Amino acid sequence: MKKTLRFTALSAVLIMIFMACEKTNNQGGNKINNEPRERTIIYTVGNSEARQTLATEGEWDVLVDVLCDQARGGKKVTFYNMSQTTYLQNHGLQGSKAAITFSTTNREEMKAWMKKMEKEGRTVVVSYDNGTWNGMAYATAPPTSTSSTIVGTWHFTCSVVNHIGPNGTLTGSDLYVPEDGGGSMYYTFYDDGTITLSITGMDGTTATETSTWTLSTDGKLSSDLLPNGTCWDVNWITDNTLIMSRADLGTEEGDIVYQLQFDRK
Repeated sequence: MKKTLRFTALSAVLIMIFMACEKTNNQGGNKINNEPRERTIIYTVGNSEARQTLATEGEWDVLVDVLCDQARGGKKVTFYNMSQTTYLQNHGLQGSKAAITFSTTNREEMKAWMKKMEKEGRTVVVSYDNGTWNGMAYATAPPTSTSSTIVGTWHFTCSVVNHIGPNGTLTGSDLYVPEDGGGSMYYTFYDDGTITLSITGMDGTTATETSTWTLSTDGKLSSDLLPNGTCWDVNWITDNTLIMSRADLGTEEGDIVYQLQFDRK
């Protein structure tokens, strides 16, 4: 219950800040970018986690400003675009997996860098210290973060399968939610390297499978119990939420990007 209250409180506070910033930006006739571009941003401010669905580029601009304000106020800010939209075409497909760092004393430069990293499908960490903005962006969470957080039981909420066309655009998506069929799936990771999958069917019957899980030095999490392939990039992991992705390139159906989402039990 405490985690849920913190989540709700943070959402309410940032929505009020968001609305205040929007009004300020409208003053003086500043043009707001209303280009449609839906995205769902999951983020943490300090130790609190929330997520927000945005409809336009202008709304994203405002949220970036809000997150910068929070960082300047002494909070560490982390965010990730968990939506599978057209310009996330490079997510998991191209580019270096190595973490990218950036520092500047210019707020506008920092905002531009944050937006660039978001377009590359990376998780972005922002802090502010003595007049300098510091950022780190990664495609796969550092192994130390994953190994220290993943042990425990996770509710498998959904799987998203995204089909990428020859020109790099999203041509279609398939969503699988276990609860839609009346069932449920839970994964339990143990610190001895074992993993248990517990499945409850529509008729209430249960089944359990046990195997192993490993975490490579470059942050890939692997287990033969995970759906749609063995090895996954951990894009986001907190005490509340786990998001992983992987890609199959050059299949008969084109390039396919998979995403798994979990909530802590």
